[in-house]
Amino acid sequence: AGALRAFDAVVERRPELAEGWNKRATVFFYLRNYEASIGDIKRTLALEPRHFGALSGLGLATTALGDDKAALKAFEGALEVNPHMPHARQRVKELRTKIKGKRI
Repeated sequence: AGALRAFDAVVERRPELAEGWNKRATVFFYLRNYEASIGDIKRTLALEPRHFGALSGLGLATTALGDDKAALKAFEGALEVNPHMPHARQRVKELRTKIKGKRI
């Protein structure tokens, strides 16, 4: 709760700072408020499109909501910006296998 209040204040005072939005998105994620997390991630990416941490976070949040296609796109985007993310690489591999096996 304290972290959420702190980052609420950051984004209110300095809405142009991508990292404030990203950190609040992380707090929302840990609170399992995935929709709010995704909203803040989108704001982060609007301010800093190459924020690979936000892209990875988007992959985690959309996975938590069961949106495998959006998660795959997010993790692939993170790897385009930073190819040195073994966790994202593993998630891409897993999601591609999972999506390939689903019926259309």
